[in-house]
Amino acid sequence: MEGRKRIRRDPETTRKLILDATEKLMVEEGYAAVSSRRVAQELGLNAATVHYYYPTTDDLFIALHRRMTESQVEQLETVLSSTDPLEAFWVFQSGWSQTALGVEFLALSNHRKAIRDKLAGFTSGARLVQTQRLAEAIGELSVDPAVLPPVALTTILVAIGRLLANEERVGITEGHAEVRAFTEWALKTLKRAPGP
Repeated sequence: MEGRKRIRRDPETTRKLILDATEKLMVEEGYAAVSSRRVAQELGLNAATVHYYYPTTDDLFIALHRRMTESQVEQLETVLSSTDPLEAFWVFQSGWSQTALGVEFLALSNHRKAIRDKLAGFTSGARLVQTQRLAEAIGELSVDPAVLPPVALTTILVAIGRLLANEERVGITEGHAEVRAFTEWALKTLKRAPGP
């Protein structure tokens, strides 16, 4: 039996491959399928290599969540540079490509109390960045910010958008066209200049 040829990779490439394999497992089989051994198996590595970069499975989950959150914040720059940043933000959130991964992280947070605070911290930080950048991009809306604070608008669009994306991913579409139409109407209404 011929032994496997060792391939040397730089540390950043190895970290990325490990996180990519972890993400794939989480999306396809759920967070419970993730272990250092399983990730190593997916990559044709030994578990010691995974442990070298991520000493515990929690470290692996935290690194992947950080990468997901940072990626979304980076994508936000492009989204908000649109001529209609409010609409673009809505479209981005309601079609978020990592919605399955986000759901797995919510489930993981519910079952792995040891890392819940870290994951919540990353997400809360990202929400604040989203709120600040969205507010800067759209300027003043037709509603008093005391009635609809920027963080409330951001949270509403994220929550509704991701709910729709999650349901559509598993084939649930009842009421979605109507919610999308209402949301688009509401966004147009919010953008109207305040009357005298």
